[in-house]
Amino acid sequence: MSTDVENEKNGMFEILTQPSKTLATWYLWLGGLGLFLAALNLTNNIHPNYHVSWGGVLTFEYTNNAFGDKDTAAAFAVGDAVFIAFCAGMAALGIRSLTGDDGIGEWAVSMLTNNWYNDLVEAGNGGWSLIIGTWSMLGSVLFYFYWGITSTAWIDPGVYSWSIAMMAVGLALRMLASVEQEE
Repeated sequence: MSTDVENEKNGMFEILTQPSKTLATWYLWLGGLGLFLAALNLTNNIHPNYHVSWGGVLTFEYTNNAFGDKDTAAAFAVGDAVFIAFCAGMAALGIRSLTGDDGIGEWAVSMLTNNWYNDLVEAGNGGWSLIIGTWSMLGSVLFYFYWGITSTAWIDPGVYSWSIAMMAVGLALRMLASVEQEE
């Protein structure tokens, strides 16, 4: 855990480019999700009627329209390249920080041998907060992918809202379980 002295010594640039394990994990997952959505958009599978312009989405339509008709919109734009580069950089920075000196092979093995799935059925020291939090997080991911696959609507704001709410509840409950363990 960082201290105030370390935070004063490190600037914001160092904090963002040399992330903690938690921030690196967020970088990896958000970068991976962005790359996944970019691939769906390039193959015209992100929505049944629309093609997304990432430049328009990220600038709140200041530069151009965020959503175009699937049949008339450009298949690839500069905004797509910027979005893909940003997401790839985020994912690479996350992987670099998570692997550390051990290398990507050791990190991959640690991901496979992690016992997070025990939190789905075993309360252990975390109690019900840990179980419900883990199920909520897993449910969030499963709900988003189920809806995206069945409806081919990966950019539905309502689905994002439910998924983010379930993920936030899960994270809060898991953090609560870890606080209870420390006491």
